Amino acid sequence: MRIKKSSTPINFILFQVCWFASVMGAAHNYDWLGPILVTITVPLQIFLLTERYKEEIWFVFICGIAGFILETILILDKVYTPLEQMDLLICPPWMAALWFNFAMLVSISLSWLKRKYLLAATLGGLAGPVAYWGGEKLGAITIADAFWQGYFPLIVMWAIALPLLVHLHSRLTDQ
Repeated sequence: MRIKKSSTPINFILFQVCWFASVMGAAHNYDWLGPILVTITVPLQIFLLTERYKEEIWFVFICGIAGFILETILILDKVYTPLEQMDLLICPPWMAALWFNFAMLVSISLSWLKRKYLLAATLGGLAGPVAYWGGEKLGAITIADAFWQGYFPLIVMWAIALPLLVHLHSRLTDQ
């Protein structure tokens, strides 16, 4: 799949805007803000920045559902706690929206990772936990105090998840 040169910066900027809207919205009781922006920007990106619409829609859907399940497992295992729902033990909508948003990042801005699985694992293991750290610093979540209970599972999950998503995207969109 070819990516237009203008697609990467547009995708990266939209990803960041949706990430901050989701996290800051969750931190300030505007939980709906991120999911609304993601609901608007993801379809626009699919139809304006990619070429294989049906496959991209499937990829985004699979990524979002898988993310919802993974985040629910992390919450149940007390790796982190979303602040607005200390008593609820499932992935909040704003966090699930981040996975739909992340799917477009994998599709466009991270397309250079195609067939570079070790690099994808390294990037995932480093950058994934940093995003949670940012979410904690911005007030949306609380990560478990012990490294082995908090950050270590995030490192492992993202070191596995990103290469799998890169591979899945390749399988779905390559002819």
